[in-house]
Amino acid sequence: MRTKTLVTGPKGFVGARVMDALKCAVPAPSLRNVDEDGVKRLVDEVQPDLIIHTAAVSDIGACAKDPEGSYRANVLLPLWLARTGVKAVLFSSDQVYGGCKGEGPYTEDEAAPENLYAREKLEMEQRTLDANPASVLLRAAWMYDMPIYGVKNRGNFLMNMLRSPSLSFSSTEMRSVTYVREVAGLIAKAAELPGGVYNYGSENELSMLETAKWLANELNLSITLSDAGPRRNLWMDTAKLKRNGISFLSTVDELRLCISDYALKDR
Repeated sequence: MRTKTLVTGPKGFVGARVMDALKCAVPAPSLRNVDEDGVKRLVDEVQPDLIIHTAAVSDIGACAKDPEGSYRANVLLPLWLARTGVKAVLFSSDQVYGGCKGEGPYTEDEAAPENLYAREKLEMEQRTLDANPASVLLRAAWMYDMPIYGVKNRGNFLMNMLRSPSLSFSSTEMRSVTYVREVAGLIAKAAELPGGVYNYGSENELSMLETAKWLANELNLSITLSDAGPRRNLWMDTAKLKRNGISFLSTVDELRLCISDYALKDR
């Protein structure tokens, strides 16, 4: 992609990988204390053709402890970016499906958020699309990667599996876990999507417990896995994304790719 792209959160878990994936990416400074006028000034100065917004407060507990700060980061800041009139790709979350009652997988119109973070993400989707219908909202799955130099690595499925002596997953919970490098690698195509909301991640026909057992067996991990019992599904239907020309690998194939990228079997 040679489009001049402003990337927020360029040193974050997703943003750092997006910066690596794009040739003409411009890193945004921290927007933590910037108001709407400050956002407009930044966009006027950079003159981007596209904005990719990865910055957020994604820790559910942190959102609950600071609802005002969480609302500013997760709703107002992306709204201000959308209001600049520049096409924006904004990350949402599979957490919006936490309250869904059916078995899934869930399409984009079946959201039922059950925590503050998820409610903020759904409100953000609606308000940014109202402000700028060209906005692309990506409901991202739980992402993982190995740490990269100089970039903080959040707790994720892969690192938890590699570092923990025992973990619990549900044998009934269906959820995608997605290699963040594929998320970043497909972002240029995602920027070409028509405005709207899209489920964005790998497809997974395994339960979370089955996924964990597969990885433990593949890497011969010394880990005790137990069944945590019923959990809410966050299982996304990616048919809309596929109809628009973007397909992820399956969760298992993405894990195989990550294992190869980092030679994890040789460790």
